Amino acid sequence: MDPMDWLENHELLRFFRRHKTEMSCMEKPRTFLCQLRDHDLVPEDRYKKVSCMRSKDNMRKGLYEILDWFERERSQKVREFWSCVFKDSILNQYPTLRLLRNSLMDGSFHFDISEKVGKEESDKGKRKALSDSEKEEEEEEEQEKSVTKKRKLRSRSVCRNEEEPAGPSSQLTPRKRSKKLCFYEEREERAEQQPQASHDKRMFRVTCGASDGTLYKKRFASGTRGKSIRTETSWMTPVEFLELALGRKDASWKKDIECEGKPLFVLIKAKTLRIHSLLCNCSLCKPDDEDQRNQKNDDECCICRREGDLVMCDNCPRSFHKKCHLPHVENGLLRDNSPWFCTFCVFRSNEHYFGSEELESALSYNISQRMLQCQCLLLCLWGADEEQIFAAKPFRYLNDYSDMIETPMWFGHIAGKLQQKLYQTVGEFVTDVRLIFSNCALYNRENAEVLVKGNRLKELFDRTFKSVFNIK
Repeated sequence: MDPMDWLENHELLRFFRRHKTEMSCMEKPRTFLCQLRDHDLVPEDRYKKVSCMRSKDNMRKGLYEILDWFERERSQKVREFWSCVFKDSILNQYPTLRLLRNSLMDGSFHFDISEKVGKEESDKGKRKALSDSEKEEEEEEEQEKSVTKKRKLRSRSVCRNEEEPAGPSSQLTPRKRSKKLCFYEEREERAEQQPQASHDKRMFRVTCGASDGTLYKKRFASGTRGKSIRTETSWMTPVEFLELALGRKDASWKKDIECEGKPLFVLIKAKTLRIHSLLCNCSLCKPDDEDQRNQKNDDECCICRREGDLVMCDNCPRSFHKKCHLPHVENGLLRDNSPWFCTFCVFRSNEHYFGSEELESALSYNISQRMLQCQCLLLCLWGADEEQIFAAKPFRYLNDYSDMIETPMWFGHIAGKLQQKLYQTVGEFVTDVRLIFSNCALYNRENAEVLVKGNRLKELFDRTFKSVFNIK
């Protein structure tokens, strides 16, 4: 069923508003613009102005302004907008649109639109009294939450004027989004035309000496507050990152930590990064014990890139949904205070036990003897697929896929087979993984963008397989 058949206009408009930034970041958006013009959804003068731009940054800004204009002036045509951009010819060229359509199809969008309603109903209280049995069930559920180690997505108090932008959409798990949108700040910064600010303004690659990491804007508070820089092994404050890189702990972090060759001071001066007041009482500046623990791990699942109920590794910064991790995390593993380690950490602590292998020998192993390596390999690939292109059933959003591909394959299906122990040998597992890439090459012969991403994942698989199985 087409999602347009059962969604109201106000729901489609809310969905449009939430994803303007993502659509404006699409690569080579001229075909997308032509489709909007051909359906009389954007004026000819605005189309010409943006389509002739050569700079990618300018085109992204221009496309965002067109979408912003459409929301203000032609919101009554939002149903027609989604109908025309969800055509197969357009979806095949833009993975972002494919993922957006999929989020409508799998119902995760309704999690977003019900957020406000849910809050209002919570504020008013329950209108209907619970029966004794219902109360008992509710108490049991609360006890279950208290003894498990998983972390609920929390709503942090933030400084005035600081907003948390929503992340990328996915077809796997519904995600609670921020109640505020970041486009007010984006408009302000576009007006100031600061070239050093990235378009989505969520994160920044930073370096200091020989060390590198990623600075997340929503975690940034000051040099000593807010573990905002994520390295491969941990989350750090800017001052801690400076100490790691240069061996000293001082106030020069604004100058010595760089983003795209410029000191962080440039982003602070441009108000892209905002230093919190000394009197700030937010969870970054004055964290309680739980906030401090939460700052040590990622805010989103490292596999599907979504937030929600997460299990945190006690040995590395990674967080997972219980069903995204392999093997799935059962509540029984989390009922005591003993540490929980993710598959990546378990493999790293045991890899010295694995001897070197010949390729044919590795493929012929019974998978029960090499399950840890296969799980680690698949999680590595799945996490590297940032847009989740190969995560779910491709024929769910590509109508002609089954006509071209005889045996569809995707990461979620392979994960299910690993979880249910349906593979007999490592070779069977490898065959299914390689099938994803051969299907991608066949179906996307005329879609260079997806083809390149598929080839990159295939190269990652080949390298990681040799490393994980210690192939000679």
